[in-house]
Parts: sequence; structure tokens; C-alpha cells
Amino acid sequence: MSSPANDQPRAHILVVEDSSVFREMQGLLLGQAGYGVSAHENPCSALEAAAKHHFDLVVIDYELPEMNGQQFMHALRKIQPEIAVVFVSGSLTLELAIQLSSQGVAGIFNKPANPKTLLEKINETLARNAVRDTAARTGSNHPLSRASGDSPFTAREPAADQVAYTPRYLLGQSEAFREFSHRLWKVRDFRAVLLLQGAVGSPFELIARDLADISVFRDGPIMLCAAESFEPRSLIETLAPCLLSHDAGTLIVPGVERFTAAQQKTLENLISGRDVFLPFARRFRVVLAATEELSERVDQGTFNETLFYKISSLSLSVPALRELQGDIAANAERILGFQRDAGHANVPTSLTADAATWLELQEWSGNYDQLAGVVLTALQFVDGTELTLPALEEGCRQIAAFTPISITPSSAEPDDGETRPPFPLVSGISPDGGHPVSIGAAPASNLASSLFFGAAPKAVAPSPVIAVQSLFRPASSAYRFDERLALTLVAAGSSAA
Repeated sequence: MSSPANDQPRAHILVVEDSSVFREMQGLLLGQAGYGVSAHENPCSALEAAAKHHFDLVVIDYELPEMNGQQFMHALRKIQPEIAVVFVSGSLTLELAIQLSSQGVAGIFNKPANPKTLLEKINETLARNAVRDTAARTGSNHPLSRASGDSPFTAREPAADQVAYTPRYLLGQSEAFREFSHRLWKVRDFRAVLLLQGAVGSPFELIARDLADISVFRDGPIMLCAAESFEPRSLIETLAPCLLSHDAGTLIVPGVERFTAAQQKTLENLISGRDVFLPFARRFRVVLAATEELSERVDQGTFNETLFYKISSLSLSVPALRELQGDIAANAERILGFQRDAGHANVPTSLTADAATWLELQEWSGNYDQLAGVVLTALQFVDGTELTLPALEEGCRQIAAFTPISITPSSAEPDDGETRPPFPLVSGISPDGGHPVSIGAAPASNLASSLFFGAAPKAVAPSPVIAVQSLFRPASSAYRFDERLALTLVAAGSSAA
């Protein structure tokens, strides 16, 4: 059945669908978009039409009479090898989606497909085929149309003195968090790749999950691929849920600074929608995360500079935990909440006042990961409904190289007689004689995933990280070195007198 939209259609599309309802719907959608459509119920008649006429693209159902959609695709490619293929079926499984994606299929949609998304994919595929080897598609730097879904917010900019959204994963009310929330809110609906950059131990995954929640991608799946698993086969398995979803999802990829040359090439293909990733194009948004080491690798020539510019054109700097001092206690309680949500029994519901004060005094050079490690370790020493200061202090003793700051100054004098500031120092010599290391640093791996997947509390042994801060850094914004020095000089003058 042929139903071109006008005398000169934009392109010719073959539709093979045994359901009369879906066949007519697809024919109407494509016809109104200006395409010439040849729709068939039987795959054999579709093959006969393909032998007589050229088609630019075919839309195939999987469950068909006489042969399945995959068998039909192979038969059709013998007649028209260059034809683009899009599957729209209610019989797709994870295994089948992975298999089809490796066979050069341009798109895979679960029935009933979103008409707008399906048409976008068809338009995009035909444009790609019309101008092959053009610049890679990296998406638009403009927000998506509101037609793709209502945002949880109005288009009006939130008040500057308020948090821009209600966070679920990384909590905050401090000024630094409010400012960051507004920057995140502004890019919530962008389809372009977003790069989150911050110090080791930053809560990249939590931020990405909050971003997904407040964006037009909120109804789609959230998919996480660690740096260690970033290779085509694992990525296809990770991305498969977005093929089976009616809504575009969010892919979170932390640890980009550790990518090998092969992984960098895979990332290039992923964000460009090339090779095995062609069926996934426009089905998800990519949120990458990296530490400061990424920029260092670019300078050293071990990370592709062109790729770096592509992924960093839209980027946000994540504030360090010490900049969110007033939010630390709330996030510690949120970590407890993650454990309760994961089904762990006897997890406290709150912190005691002195425990909250103690947490806010710490340096947290290892950021959120270090905080999570301390809180999870302290759970071993809890007996009650509150997380207490003794439990936190005992938990710290289980973590090597963590030097906590006391709530009250110690009266004990240092053995060497020197006056030392009441905050962790940074050693000038690392154990291997290399760069200086920060005492009390967090492990390099992100603990956010273990919070979601319900890992049992255990001691975390932090590993050293390269120090990039001053040798003497106050434990909090309340500490003023100039005031401390002035008081010391006054005391010294009184003693001399």
C-alpha cells in the first residue's frame, strides 16, 4: 500500500507491520512528515516491493507472519544492502536488543513508540545517510522542546536566595550549594554531553541522579557505567534499558580521567552515535564525571585534546565538601537513609548534636567519599537510634591515616614542643618519595554506588592523593589565621613582660 505525502516525497520508507492499527499509525505519521510510505502486513510482499522500488529506510516489527523481523532484515539487505533499518516492536528483549544493535540497526524502539522520538530518529538517520561522513552528532546545546515533557519547574528562574530544586540525593541549603543548584538547574534539559569536574571523592553520581530527576529525562532509565567497564560490549548491555523505554534516559560515566586510549575512542563513538552505538542515538543524555587529573592528562598528551574539548564544552565544577560545611550533617543523615532504604536493620535515623558539630569541623580532604566511609564505618559501633560522637570517633580509629579534629582543643602539648594548628597537616614527603600527599584522604573510588546498592558498612582504608592545597588550610571558614596569629603575638608579649 503506497501513500506518499506529496508528489516529491523527502524519502521513501518501507513499513512492515502485521498489526493494522500500528501500520496505519506509522503510515500516517510518516506521510504527514512528507515521506513516501509503502506499508505491508506480510514480509514476503514487502520483499517483492523492495525488488522493484528503492527505499531509503525500513521500519520493521519483530513478530511477523512466515518469518521474524530479524530474518526479514537479512533478506531485505540482500536486495538493498544500504537500506537503514529501524525496529519498532513489542517483542523486544534485552538479549535481542543487544544482538540487533551489533548488526548495524539504526534504531530500536519498544512498542508503542513515542511518535516524536521515532520521527526524530528517522529524520536523523536519513540525514546521516544523505550526507555520510559529515561532522559527528553531539546533540544540541539548546534545551529540548517542552513538548518532550513538562519540567518539574516553571520556565521562570528560581529565586537566587533559594535552592533551585528539591534535592533527593545530595542535600544542601548553604550558599555554595544554592549557587551550584542554580548552575545545575540551567543545564537540566540540555541534550549535549555534560561534564562534571571536581576533586577526588566528589559525589558525581548523586549530582547526576538529582539532575536526571529535575530534567525532561526524568521518566527514562538511569544507567551507570564505571570506568572499569567502559567498553562496547558492557556499554551496550548498560544502555539496553533505554531501547526498551518509551522515554530518553541518562547515562552516568564517572572516572573519565582514567580512560585508556581505547576507551577514549569508545567515548568518541558513543557521543557521536557511531558504529554499534547508532541505535542508541538520541535515546539518552550523557553525564560524564572526572577529577582534576583529566586536565593534567590533556596537558601531558595522554588524553585526546579534541575529545576533551568536545566533552567539556558544557561543564560544571562541583564544590568540595568543605565548601558545603553547613550541609555536611544533613548529608551524613542522608547516607544513613540510603542504608535504611537498602534494607539494613538497626540503622540510626539521626545524629546527636555533638556528632553533627564534629562532622562539620572536619577537613574532609577526601570529600563525600571520605564522609561516607566514616559514617558507614561508625555504624559498627552504634547502639541506639542516633549516631553518636563516640561511634564516629571509634569509626575514625578504624580508618588509617584519618586525623580527626576535636570539638574542644586538646590541652596536651606536642612532644616536640612546637605549636601546631588545630587542623590536619599535609606531609611534604610521600611514602614513595614522590609528590606530597594529604593526610586523611579518601579512597579514589566513588562510594555513591555502594550506598544505592546497599553495601554492608565496613572499614574503608583511604589511599593518598596528590595534594594541591596550601600546607596549612583552616578546618573551616570560621578559622582565621590572621586572628589566631594576632592573639598568639599578644599572648607572647604578655609572657615576655
